[in-house]
Amino acid sequence: MVLILYTIAKLNRFEIICDTYIPVNDLSISERLSLIFSMRQLSASGDYLLTVDALNAARKLAADLPGPLRENTIMLFDELVLKEGFGCKHNIMERLQQAIMEKRRIHMDYQRPDNQLLKNQIIDPYVIFFKRRALYMEGLSLSEKNIRMYRINRIMNIRMTGELFSRDSGYQFTKRHQNAFSVFAGNQTEKVTVRFNRNVQNYITESLWHSSQKITHTRNGILFTVHVAEPKEVLWWALGWGANAEIIEPKWLRQLAKEEIETMNEHYQD
Repeated sequence: MVLILYTIAKLNRFEIICDTYIPVNDLSISERLSLIFSMRQLSASGDYLLTVDALNAARKLAADLPGPLRENTIMLFDELVLKEGFGCKHNIMERLQQAIMEKRRIHMDYQRPDNQLLKNQIIDPYVIFFKRRALYMEGLSLSEKNIRMYRINRIMNIRMTGELFSRDSGYQFTKRHQNAFSVFAGNQTEKVTVRFNRNVQNYITESLWHSSQKITHTRNGILFTVHVAEPKEVLWWALGWGANAEIIEPKWLRQLAKEEIETMNEHYQD
């Protein structure tokens, strides 16, 4: 395989400026179809930045199928994988990828989880990635003057502009997302401590839940401490362990946990 390299003498490094294509000629039609539709499984598990490239590769495999089979497979791929698996429209994905590749500013209509429609959001799209069973786009919102994440299935419309942008030199995807306990990323973090009793302590200690986690053993269990961008994500996770978990700090999160549990208790009052 030959890579197209560009020498940056001043920085004493090489940079790949163009991907090379490797022809795949010895796959049967059944093998191609299996690979194409296996992409749907990515919507059920895993957190991979490469998922977007995998989806593109699957579509290229579909485009290389013979005659009517090609058209039917592409239609099924868009319906079963993009729409049903990820809830995304193919035309939205195509425009987003084009805007990212060309570094082109977009105007976007976005529907929030509360169904509020944000119209004409001005966005510099940076990257598409897959996390927790969904596809997201992250970029600079000129409307909000900050880096924002957008779930792609909630993007209602995209309008390309004639404006090009330069990515913020301070933006680092990996650094931002290492602070996320689950999905929500950010540069600022807050300390969260959860007490787990003996019933579940082994389940907690045998896994790496977050890169910042620290575990302290106590007489009746463990204290689990992390520094994360969105403490509420730790609360939602801890609630899944039922009475075996207790939020210790911060105080505001402990209070929120109490309110959530009280509300849940009301639901079960007969």
